Amino acid sequence: MKVLPIIVINVLALLIFQTSIAQSDIYMPDNIKKAYEEGSRSFNGKPGDNYFQNTTDYTIEVSFNPQSRLLSGSENILFTNNSPDSLRSVVINLFDNLYKKGARRNFEIDTADAGEGLEIDKLVFNGETIDLLSKAVTTIGTNLLVKLSVAIAPGEKADFDIDWQFIFPANTNIRGGRYHETNYFVAYWYPRIAVYDDINGWNRHVHNGEQEFYNEYGDFDVKVTVPGDYFVWASGLLQNPEDVYGEDVLQKLEKSKISDEIIHIITGDSIEKGGLPVNNTDNTWHFKSEYLNDFAFATTNTYLWDATSVEIAGKRIPVNAVYYKDSKDFHEVAELTRQALTIFSEKTFGVDYPYPQMTAFNGHYGMEFPMIVNDGDGNNLKETIFVTAHEIAHSYFPFLVGTSEQEYAWMDEGLITFLPKEAETEMLGDTTYNALAKTIMTYSWYAGSKYDLPLMIPSSQLTGTTYMYLSYSKSAAAFYTLRNVLGREVFQQCLIEFINRWKGKHPTGYDFFYTFNDVSGENLEWFWKPWFFEFGFPDLAIVSVGKNNGETPKSEQSGKGYLIEVENSGNYPTPVNLIVNFTDSTQQIIRKSAMVWKDGSNKLQINIETEKEISSVQIDRASVPDANKENNIFNID
Repeated sequence: MKVLPIIVINVLALLIFQTSIAQSDIYMPDNIKKAYEEGSRSFNGKPGDNYFQNTTDYTIEVSFNPQSRLLSGSENILFTNNSPDSLRSVVINLFDNLYKKGARRNFEIDTADAGEGLEIDKLVFNGETIDLLSKAVTTIGTNLLVKLSVAIAPGEKADFDIDWQFIFPANTNIRGGRYHETNYFVAYWYPRIAVYDDINGWNRHVHNGEQEFYNEYGDFDVKVTVPGDYFVWASGLLQNPEDVYGEDVLQKLEKSKISDEIIHIITGDSIEKGGLPVNNTDNTWHFKSEYLNDFAFATTNTYLWDATSVEIAGKRIPVNAVYYKDSKDFHEVAELTRQALTIFSEKTFGVDYPYPQMTAFNGHYGMEFPMIVNDGDGNNLKETIFVTAHEIAHSYFPFLVGTSEQEYAWMDEGLITFLPKEAETEMLGDTTYNALAKTIMTYSWYAGSKYDLPLMIPSSQLTGTTYMYLSYSKSAAAFYTLRNVLGREVFQQCLIEFINRWKGKHPTGYDFFYTFNDVSGENLEWFWKPWFFEFGFPDLAIVSVGKNNGETPKSEQSGKGYLIEVENSGNYPTPVNLIVNFTDSTQQIIRKSAMVWKDGSNKLQINIETEKEISSVQIDRASVPDANKENNIFNID
């Protein structure tokens, strides 16, 4: 008699699941369906009751010699198996095998930087030394696959002790690198346990230099030893400032932590005057951080250093800018960082900056890490503002929210290409500058080309122009259109709820879709399906502009004026923003949300009541994603 209710409950649960799938018109692969079936994900966009996530806590001691570029380290990884599975093997990421001779990679490297990759000297599992030459150990690209003598049971913890060494590249700058001969940004530098999740089990993606993050969360306790004339900044709070700074630096730092003023900690004249303890051959810099999904550090003996702080939610966040003395604009980055953290917290995301500090290091191009970013020099102030805002905004995705850039780069790079644009305009202080227009125009340029594939193709299967276009431009255009559909207030409510549901966790694209459906109260599949799953593009055409005597029943209003007919010749919904030009040289702007295409129609009639004569009507290409400019203007003879 006790068995029947359980059977009934299970059958009902299965029926509900199948009904939800049947009602959904968007494609879902089997491995993701299984996650919903087993209750680790839910159709309201929340983590399911059976959602799990492992943790990896790192205690690392690393020594770095800037002259030989030898990085040698010893680490302990405390791995906690929170999954329901007994793990009989483990995948260890050795990302620096990207530089191993003969490695498969999508980025070119300097031939002089090809070597032995990351060399493991010792691997110990729960006190048992593993023979690295045994059949239990297999190296596949940047992954080390290890069969364990004893499975890690659900709920159990396991210790991994690893000693390794690596010659840091001298000439290749992929996310990190050497700058101006003696200065380094060190990234992707330590062995780490791969993600084991409810979607794919062990993540076996081989790092090829192109796709970026998908890491597990944990605490970091890191000691970095460098020569005595080097400073270090990192993804953590410095634990021993009195051991590594001279009195002059300590005093300036204390002032910067309570001030909005930019304090010049190290200037061209002061780098050898009281900055570091003068008698130490080497210094060990001790950092700690809680619940991060990566750790990077930078070290320099010639860069300048500005420090300040910004108050967010009643707390002071220290800000550092570390840069080359001849940088054109980096002397402004400390202040730009202050502004970005404030705008992001109060406006852009509506969620307080989540970490206890931020450092911007003047390296190459732009690359994000928790609490520290690696930014190159822009050609002008606009570019400097863009790279500063973009990389700092990544603090929310993929760090606060642990998105997989190997599967859904659009969720990370697309949001962070779109959302900071208005912040960039505000930071520039020029209200005439439209930072978003360039992104929309870039999308429109490539839309409908051979590079224009559906966004939901896994990012790991993309490369080159297609990877960049989908991850940044197309996805940013999609999010812009989505906000146009929902309105700013509802869009931000959805975004904040998505962040709160999935911070410190690993959402899929479907979790994003379902959260926005749930919070907005709208079934947005009419939008998700074309923009994310289908081949296609938006293509608005102005079909006709004619006098309307109030007799056309489809017109939006009765009365005299003009009737404009717009057709979406493509299959993606997009805003209808028109510029109406009159013969007296005045203009009228008409804005229609992409919601006008919700019912699947491809034609729209717009009535304008005016006594003026229209000379032409055109699509506002600065605010409308559109693949074909040839049909965007209608001139009245």
